[in-house]
Amino acid sequence: MDKVISAESVTCLGTKDIQVDITKDGFIVNIIAWGEWYIEEAKDIKELEELLNVFNVQQYTINEIKERIANA
Repeated sequence: MDKVISAESVTCLGTKDIQVDITKDGFIVNIIAWGEWYIEEAKDIKELEELLNVFNVQQYTINEIKERIANA
């Protein structure tokens, strides 16, 4: 792992705690949503954004994560 980014998304559907591990092969996403813990993989930014949308993460939070990745 090269870098770890953490974020939180609070919506009417609940709070989601998100950790994105940046690796040489893409991203590993640890997310706590709906009372469950999920570990997912994404190969690129587009796939990461699609994955976060599945979990109903706010667009503001997705943009924040993408910005942090770009600056990592």
